[in-house]
Amino acid sequence: MCERATTGHSAAMTRVHIQLLGGFRLDLDHSPAHVVPGARRLLALLALRDSPVPRQVAATLLWPDATARRASACLRSSLWRLAKPSTPLVVATEDALVLGEDVEVDFRRACAFAAAPGARPEAVGMLKADLLPGWWQPWVQAERDWWWQARLRALETLSDRFRSCGDHHHAHQAALAAVQTDPLRESAHRTLVELHLADGNPAQAVRQYQSYRRQLRAELGLEPSAHIHELVRPLLR
Repeated sequence: MCERATTGHSAAMTRVHIQLLGGFRLDLDHSPAHVVPGARRLLALLALRDSPVPRQVAATLLWPDATARRASACLRSSLWRLAKPSTPLVVATEDALVLGEDVEVDFRRACAFAAAPGARPEAVGMLKADLLPGWWQPWVQAERDWWWQARLRALETLSDRFRSCGDHHHAHQAALAAVQTDPLRESAHRTLVELHLADGNPAQAVRQYQSYRRQLRAELGLEPSAHIHELVRPLLR
């Protein structure tokens, strides 16, 4: 039988939302809730995992410098100190922990956008956001590295889809978000150059190319590929 880490018998379920993109935040019925550091890390860990996390694994990841006994005690304390809305935050068994099934997580929604990016303007805002900025725990860094690559691919795909729909405004936003995420990513700069040319802005296309060329030279000592150079070569003459 499951032991719930939260209690409450209100007939109306509390809307629970965990934000990981751009920074951690817990909202209960659209209002921010205070979360102590240990509980904050626990919620973030569970929000990043799709399957239950064994208690011992969670304790070791969250308190790596503590003894096993001390880490387990810290985990129990964090569970006890969680907010207790009518919608369970965490479901705990004897051996594992999992986020409540009705808890909304912005990162999970963003991952769905990244897996199948559709031409929806709100996707750009989610895909350009950093995952838990300022958190440097190894279990966060692994997810952040994956998210960095996934969102870049998704933003470029999204830009192409907006452009094919004739929506150059959002196509430009998506490509610019990719450039801001990785300033040396040539495919994103190339997309911006192509968009400027398609919009009849040759001067802006040249400026985009030259900005990328300066960055690439300064940081890596490299030259842009022939592919992007050919787009502006007639203009440079």
